[in-house]
Amino acid sequence: MRIQFGECTFDAMRRELWKGGQIARLSPKAFELLLILVERRPRAIGKDALFERLWPTTFVPEANLPGLLAGLRRALGEDPRRPSCLPTSPRRVPLVPGERA
Repeated sequence: MRIQFGECTFDAMRRELWKGGQIARLSPKAFELLLILVERRPRAIGKDALFERLWPTTFVPEANLPGLLAGLRRALGEDPRRPSCLPTSPRRVPLVPGERA
């Protein structure tokens, strides 16, 4: 699966995220989070469902998810005060429309 949104190109098969013609560095978990959000677009996903997908057999503190989102936003060049690709609410994380196939 390869999609483009904003200045970013996400290629799930190659496990790459490109931004502005350069590879964006993501941790494996941040990449997995982006993959989940892309697969679910444009629907939101609940925090509990994200935890089940990202850490299915491991207990991790809830603070891990905001940290992953922050890293993903940095890689996307997104302002956390005005998120465009990764808006969040207290319980749900959607990837909004705006991508091109």
